[in-house]
This record gives sequence, C-alpha cells and structure tokens, in this order.
Amino acid sequence: MKHVVFAHRKLSFGGGERVLLEQVAALAPLPVKVSVIFRKEPGRRDIETELRERNPNVVDVVHLPGALGAFRWLWRTRPDLLVVCNHKGVQRALPWLARLGLRIPTVLTLHEHYERHLRKYRGVRTLVDRWICTYDFTAAVREHLSAAPCSIIHPLYPRAEVAPVDAEARRAARTALRVPDGTMVVGYAGQMDARKATSDVIRFVSKLGERLTEPLHLLLAGREDPAYAQEIQDTLEDEGLVDQCTRTGPLKDLSPAFSALDLYVMTSRNEGFFPIALIEAMERGVPVLAPTVGGIGTVLQDGEGGFLLRKPDDRQPVPAPLLAEAAARLAPLLADAQAWEAQRAKAHAFGTALTQDYDAAAKFREAVAAWL
Repeated sequence: MKHVVFAHRKLSFGGGERVLLEQVAALAPLPVKVSVIFRKEPGRRDIETELRERNPNVVDVVHLPGALGAFRWLWRTRPDLLVVCNHKGVQRALPWLARLGLRIPTVLTLHEHYERHLRKYRGVRTLVDRWICTYDFTAAVREHLSAAPCSIIHPLYPRAEVAPVDAEARRAARTALRVPDGTMVVGYAGQMDARKATSDVIRFVSKLGERLTEPLHLLLAGREDPAYAQEIQDTLEDEGLVDQCTRTGPLKDLSPAFSALDLYVMTSRNEGFFPIALIEAMERGVPVLAPTVGGIGTVLQDGEGGFLLRKPDDRQPVPAPLLAEAAARLAPLLADAQAWEAQRAKAHAFGTALTQDYDAAAKFREAVAAWL
C-alpha cells in the first residue's frame, strides 16, 4: 500500500487547513495510506477529527515541529510521496535526506504569488517534483523557484447549497447576535489580526457612515488575536464607533454573522486564492468589498455583487484614499433599496456558481497520480 505524507504548518482552523483537509479527502477513494505531520500549535488539533472522518486511511497525525524530528520520522517511514505546505522542519530535513540517498518525491502547495512567500521554499526548490498553485502564478514560480511542473488547483470545493438570506432570516440572525435591527449592518466575520487589518474595516465603516443618512452598525464577529485586540479598541475609539459596534468574540458557527450583514468588508494586507469567507458571504446574498490581493482580483467582478479595493501591494494596509473612494462609491447603492437588492441577487448567483462543477479533488488526484 502506497504511503502519502502531508506536512503542514498547523491543524487549527484556517483557509490553508481547509485545503489540507480537501487534499487528504481527495485520496479517500484510493488504496493509499495517509499520515499528517504538523509543526505548530500542538494543543490545537481542530481538524484532526474531520481528517480521519473524511479519509479512513489516515493512520498517523503527528506533531513534529523541528528538522531533526522530521528527519528521523521521514527516514524511518520512507513515504512514497510527500505533500508539503509551509513545514519548515520538513523543508530543512529534505536536503539532508537527499544527501544521504533518500530522495522522496515531493509536491509542494503554494497559496500566494508574493516573492516573500515563495522565498520560503528556495532551500528545497531543486527537490520539488511538482508545484500546486491555488491560482495561476506560474510565472512567479518560474522566476523565483524552479521549472518543475505547476498544477493550478483552485481551492473550490463542493458546498451544501445555501439559500439567500431574506429579511426574516436577517432579523433572526441579528437578534441572536444582539445586533440592533432597523440599521444598516456592515462588518467582518473571521479571524482578526494584523494581517487581516481589521482596523481598516472600522475606518471604512466610519467613512461610509458619514455618507449615509440611516443608522449604521458595525459587526465584528470572530476570534480576535490578543495582540491585536487593543488596536481594534483604539480604532473604534478614534472613529467614535464604540457604541455602534458589536464584537462577538469567538463563535462556533459564523453563519449568523454572515446572515446579519448588509455588506461584508475585507481589508486584508494579503490573501491566497479566494478566501472562503467571501464565498460564505456571497452565497448568502451578502455583497462584499475586498482588496485585489492574492487571487481575489482574478475572480471577483467589480460591481457584480462584489466590489474591489485596488490595493497596490501585499504588505501595507489599504490606503485611506481607497477606503474613502469605496465609501463614496457604495453609499448611494446602499441607500437605494432596489439597487442593493439587485446586488444581493448578483452576490448569491456568483457565490453559488463559483464552486459548482469544479472538481478540485479530481485535479489533485491527477497531479499526484504519477507517484500513486
């Protein structure tokens, strides 16, 4: 029985971890033994249960943070294929294994085209047999890494159909979250930290509120990085929105937060292909505002249930003039009930169509078939 090892950064919930889940699940129909090794947050194995449920051939889930432990484990197990995503210990071990005669076929998953992201893999670029890119940035891989084949596999996976949120469901969601009804609710749901730049969501809402006549409420739903929570509080105070903001903290289910919104706003400094949060909002009929980072600008059509912040780089926050420009553009649409309902319909159509008839699992099996 062939043995495939997935080497990943962590097993707590996140977009990259969802890709790991789907890659492991893609091998479930095959007679292939699977192991998962990870390097960070040993106490947070959020997705381990689902990994095992979706692929009964998962035999090991092992915390191996360092190069020495990874070296010993790989030397002993000698897998037929290694699928890597940002496991520094494994990346440091691979050259030593190769020097000692153990050359493991390696596929490496890349989520971002930014040079600083690709730079992480220069030490193993000659040992990678295939790159998997979550959107087409083959040219960047060729420039910074190697000429090994690239498979473009968008992380779009089958999803249960979600009905667009109607007025009644919106009111119920707001009641559950203690968000005042009768207001325009704008905000964000998901992890909040410096990379997600949640403070820029607050600044945008402040600029939007200056242009609307009806009451505006800010919803921030999800886990706040403790190191970033004070910046969120300071920005709320600076913008005078403390009393017009609901901060939920961690939620087991973010669905009510998405359902409660009139507009979902993302201001991340960088992203991968197309964040799942955008899909979760749009499939419910919630229009989104998002920056042109990662693959977002290659997919989202401006004005078709989604609006783009044409952010010029992947390291700095969204410039204040862009936030002001977006507020000026969206305020008239939000104030026009009929126009915004049309945007809701477009968002739902786009969000549901995006994942239809795209078989990422088959594409992954095809990418690794040579070693199985």
